Formats: sequence, C-alpha cells, structure tokens
Amino acid sequence: MNCKETQRLLVSYINGELEEKEEEEFVRHIRRCPECYEELEVYATVFAGIRQLDGMEEQIDYRTLVEDSLDNSEEDAIDEHFLAMYTFLLRTAATVILFYMMARWFF
Repeated sequence: MNCKETQRLLVSYINGELEEKEEEEFVRHIRRCPECYEELEVYATVFAGIRQLDGMEEQIDYRTLVEDSLDNSEEDAIDEHFLAMYTFLLRTAATVILFYMMARWFF
C-alpha cells in the first residue's frame, strides 16, 4: 500500500470500516511511514474532538489515541490469524481421525 491509498483510507480506518486484509496493510504502512502516521494523528484527533463535542465519548487521551488504535488493530489481526490457524489445525486433525477410524473399520 502506498501513501496515496493510505491517505484515502484514513477516515474509513478511524470509523472502523476497513476489511481485515485492508486494515492490516493500512496499519503496516502507517507503522513505516512517518508522514502518513502524522496525517492519521491529525484526522484521529479531529474526529475524536468532534465525537467528544457530540457527547459520544466521555474522556479522550489524545496522547495515546493513535497508538492505542493501531495496537488494537494489530492485536485483532494476530487474533484472526491465530483463529484461522487453530481452525485449520482442528479440521485437519478431525479429518485424520476420521480417515483412521474408517481405515480401521473397513480393513
């Protein structure tokens, strides 16, 4: 993902509207690109301020606003990868057990 694509997705990221894969690429780029990180900080601060004025949020820690969001996105991605791997391993184990039981039954 390049800077132009990342900046196009800033609002969608802040609103939590990105698909899983797109969010991973977005966060990966933001972590590597100081200019896009700074742009995200500006957008996040503005949006958080608007939400606070609208009464949607009580307290906002502006110092950790972006980092907390990026950390949460990274943790969610790790959780999704773990769940996918766990599901794959569980299905594989079930298939192996099923074949083993069938082989014992027929042979």
